[in-house]
Amino acid sequence: EKFEEERLKISKEKETAAAERAEAQRKAEEADAARIKAEKDAKMLETLMSEQKSKQEKWMEEQKLLSKETLEKRIAEEKSKIDAVMAEAKAREEARLAEEQKRLVEVQLEQRLAAEKSKLDAEIAAVEEKIRRELELLESRKSMKEEAATAVKEEAENENEEELDISPPATAPPLEEEELALPDEALGNIEDLPKLSSTTSDVLTADVEALELISMCQADFDSTYSTDVSSSAESCLLPTDYPFVSLLRDSSPYIVNHRHSTIVYHIPGDLISDGEKFNSVMDDIALTWLFGMKIVLCVGCRTQVSQRLNKLEGKPTKLKSGMRITTDTALRVLEEEAGFGRFEVERQLNRCLRSKGANCNVVSGCFITAKKYGVVDGVDYQYTGYPKTLQTDRINRFISRGDVVLLTPLGFTEDGEALNIKSEQLAGFTAGALKASKVVYFSTKPLVMRGSNNSRDANANQRIQMIQRSNALQILSHHGLKIHGKTGFPHWSSPTAAARTPKVQSYLLKMGWATDALDKGVERAHIIACDDGA
Repeated sequence: EKFEEERLKISKEKETAAAERAEAQRKAEEADAARIKAEKDAKMLETLMSEQKSKQEKWMEEQKLLSKETLEKRIAEEKSKIDAVMAEAKAREEARLAEEQKRLVEVQLEQRLAAEKSKLDAEIAAVEEKIRRELELLESRKSMKEEAATAVKEEAENENEEELDISPPATAPPLEEEELALPDEALGNIEDLPKLSSTTSDVLTADVEALELISMCQADFDSTYSTDVSSSAESCLLPTDYPFVSLLRDSSPYIVNHRHSTIVYHIPGDLISDGEKFNSVMDDIALTWLFGMKIVLCVGCRTQVSQRLNKLEGKPTKLKSGMRITTDTALRVLEEEAGFGRFEVERQLNRCLRSKGANCNVVSGCFITAKKYGVVDGVDYQYTGYPKTLQTDRINRFISRGDVVLLTPLGFTEDGEALNIKSEQLAGFTAGALKASKVVYFSTKPLVMRGSNNSRDANANQRIQMIQRSNALQILSHHGLKIHGKTGFPHWSSPTAAARTPKVQSYLLKMGWATDALDKGVERAHIIACDDGA
């Protein structure tokens, strides 16, 4: 029984263990099924999450693009509003500036018209005074001649000279050329006498019966010619003095040497403001054209631009290294003043040429291509530039046919942008490009070069009027100035005290650009004062 109980107990335990194993297997199968389901669910969830993520990323990208478009649209709208406001403000400012400039131009034109009127009145008064003096001189000469003729006539009557009887022309036979003969000595003296021109002013208006033939002062005229006619101090007439004959004889070699040569003149702006000197210089330039020179003019307007900018800005304008920093306002003023300077030079030069009977045109145009300086030594020179190329073929074609070419300190870039060019630099560059014979700088505030009293050489306390190129380079180096070979920009290195003054600085800059012109093939350079006949 115990054994049976044990066996039953064991069989129950086996059944229980089998049931537990079955249950465990069932639970394992359920666990595997649950695991498989969980994996499927995880994969499905991962798929759903990836789809959801892609959808979310796509939505975020769409939202980002939409927000970007919206933002750009808002920015464009704001920018358009700002541009409209700025344009309106700029238009108002330009209108105000235009009105102000118009008012200043009107005031300046009125002042210039008044100055021109006063100058014309002064010239008219001077001409009237000159005419009055000439009339008085003519009257005095006429009275002196009448007195001399009266004295000679009285002397002839007192001495009972033999009268010369001439037959009336109506009964006298016509003279042949062979019958009209004079002694050889007399013919020689007649050839030396001044020839009479066949003009209407030479028509004889005196009474023929009152004319007399008297001798000249032989000591002053011809000591080899003798005559039996006695003459006194009252009846001795001196030959007319011709000082211009010796002047022409002395100047003829220079006229021949410079004929058909090219010369470049620099006309500073302050010379245009000085009416008397300006007229004199223009008259002399017209005279050099009559001598056969080919003329190119470079006209500056720095004085006029500085005066206008001082009025607009309310303070004096400053230059860096002798160069102007050209702003938008300065460029606009420069364009106006350059046009005025060109008009004044054309007007005066045409007047001088026409008064001398010359038929010549003054030609101006866009002959220069310029380039900006940009930033030099930390300074932005904005619209200030330097000449890059010059249309030499066109200029040579104009001056070869007898025209005068006029250049202003305005150059243009290849993109058509206007730039301010230093007129002195432009003159040297033009002379070098044309291989001119001379470049001439006029100066209204001239300086002279003199040897120091402390010097031991031959130039001590002596005025020096001519120097070599090497001497000019030594002078420039002493004062700390060097001209850039390509751009022509002036670089100052430890300038002397004298070089810091405006007059000496301007003189040295002209010397520097003149030396640069000599390096490019110009034969001579001159810096002269604007005196009458300079």
